[in-house]
Amino acid sequence: MHSLDDFKAVVGDLITFLEDFDKTEREKLDAVQRNLVTFVEEAMKKEQAGILRLRGLDKKRESIQKDLGWEGMSFQQILSQVNDVERAQLKPLFDKLSNSVRQFNDTKDSAQKALEINLHHINTLLAKKSAEENNAYNSKGNAQESKKTTRHFTDTKI
Repeated sequence: MHSLDDFKAVVGDLITFLEDFDKTEREKLDAVQRNLVTFVEEAMKKEQAGILRLRGLDKKRESIQKDLGWEGMSFQQILSQVNDVERAQLKPLFDKLSNSVRQFNDTKDSAQKALEINLHHINTLLAKKSAEENNAYNSKGNAQESKKTTRHFTDTKI
């Protein structure tokens, strides 16, 4: 059986994890902005491992909540169920967790947008290069557009 201290500990672990994970996302954003592909790849590997860790922490939180009789409850619902002393202990943790989640999501969204912009730029350059390579010339020596369709590397299904 779990206690309130176990619950506070797992919420604290979630906060610490999200703060660390936010640093990883910031590194990825920086690498994307500086076009450091190998660093982006490393950050994405860390991100995949982090997602697994987050799932583990969330399962642990759910288990503790269930043991405490709070299964499926939001943090606001939990606060309405506990006494004043417990509320005074939990509310700052929940507020900090909420801020950590918000900060992480903002950083993650920025990194995602930067990646999308870079991919669009790459697609544009590839399309231009492909168009230059596929131009045909007419009998007068003027370039004319090829009838061949241009493919982007993102069009390839894996």
